[in-house]
Parts: sequence; C-alpha cells; structure tokens
Amino acid sequence: MGPSPSSTTRPSPPSPNPPPLLHLPSPSYPIHLCVWSYGPPLTTPRRWCAAGAAHDTVYVASGIGSQFNTGVARSAEKWDLESKNVGISTIANKTITWKWKRVKELKDGRFCRDAIDAVGWRGKLCMVNMKGDAPKEGISYDTKKDAWENMPEGMLAGWRGPVASMDEETMYVVDEAKGVLRKYDPEKDYWEHMMESERLVGAQKIAAGGGRVCAICGCSTEIVVLDVAALPVKLWVVKTPPGLEALAIHILPRMTRPDF
Repeated sequence: MGPSPSSTTRPSPPSPNPPPLLHLPSPSYPIHLCVWSYGPPLTTPRRWCAAGAAHDTVYVASGIGSQFNTGVARSAEKWDLESKNVGISTIANKTITWKWKRVKELKDGRFCRDAIDAVGWRGKLCMVNMKGDAPKEGISYDTKKDAWENMPEGMLAGWRGPVASMDEETMYVVDEAKGVLRKYDPEKDYWEHMMESERLVGAQKIAAGGGRVCAICGCSTEIVVLDVAALPVKLWVVKTPPGLEALAIHILPRMTRPDF
C-alpha cells in the first residue's frame, strides 16, 4: 500500500474568523525523536504571508504585522530544519535554539494580499500574490543563489488554483473553476491536462506524494484522492469525520513498526 493522506480538521465554525498573526509555527514532529516540539518564533509576527518548504528548509515571505509595514512586506526568512543547532520546545519547557534567518528581500511588498502556499520545486520556491483563478503576479526564489526572479509566463498563466509538487520535482495544479488537474512541463512552460472532474471544482488545498494528489473539496468535508501514477488517472473520495472540516492536508510516508 502507498502513502496515505493526513488532514488537519476542525469543527465546522458558525462564521469565519479573521486570520491570526503568524508568530509561532505549528508544532513540528521530529520522527526520530518521537516528541512534538515548537519551532522558533519569527523575527517579525506576520499574517497574509507566503509560506512553504524546500530541501528541509521552511520559508516565509512578505505579509503584514498589526499594520502594514514596507519592511515586513518585502522581508523573507528561512528556518533550516537540518541545522546543527537543534532545540526542543514543549509547553513545559520552552527552550528554543532553532532560529529564523533573513534571506534576500523581495523587490516590493505586493505579495502580502493573501495567505499563500509557496511551493518548493527543483531548488526554487514558487509563489503567487493571491488565491483563485484570477490574474495574478508570480515570483520564485532560488534557494542556492539567494535571489528572487520572475515566474515563467506559462507557469503563471496556468496557476489557477491550489498547487503542490511531488518530491519537489513534478508540479500539479487544480483549476478550481473548471475542476481540471494539470501537470507542469518545464520544457514547454505549459500545464498539461491530466483529467477533469466536477469533484475538483472549488478545490481549496492540495498535496502531492507517493504517486497521488489529494485535494480538499466539497466545502472542506471531503478529500479527493487522485492516483496520478495510473493512466487514466484514478479518483476516489474520502469523507472527513462527521461535523469536521479539513484545514490542511499532507501526504505522509507509510510507517511500520521496526519488528514488522
């Protein structure tokens, strides 16, 4: 059996709340340590920022604090999970030695309009300035050169919904207006059509891994699983537990006990 989707759920709220300031990252789980821990506090608390990971490093870029500030809107930071200065923080013991490090700042502050998932792909971190299928701006960060560059025109034109990468090598998008799954071809700078389904209309977030793409759909009450290793692509649906909505989705490796 392959990897299975894991979703973060919450009770269905009566009404949406304004986004909180992002100050302390969600607890991370170092599997080899078998303990939950908190990440280091950001240098500057922020919301409506882009966040993602590439090569075991977490990045945040742009955003605003309690009020708009050009310096925050242009700033970017990284947290290297493989850093030798590893620290554990629990609710009882808040000792933290991990740190965020500033990286090259953006050329302007136009990427603080929405909470965006930045996508790690082939040594770069790709992001746009807003969600949905409306026209948008795109930019990518070269993690080796510490430099920002414009997103390729074809990649930006097809970024019409949630995007995720498979092992940071192959990038997928779900066109949330049309319910179409596409795969990015970097040689042609073009998004290749893979399949279409009404189930994918309105997709909110996606994850890719183990030959599958999983999407949060159906007003956050179902996970659409797409087997992209099979042609034609196979689709099935997993319902969230009654009364719960999916907030985020991740595809974890299948884990077994050492004595199995």
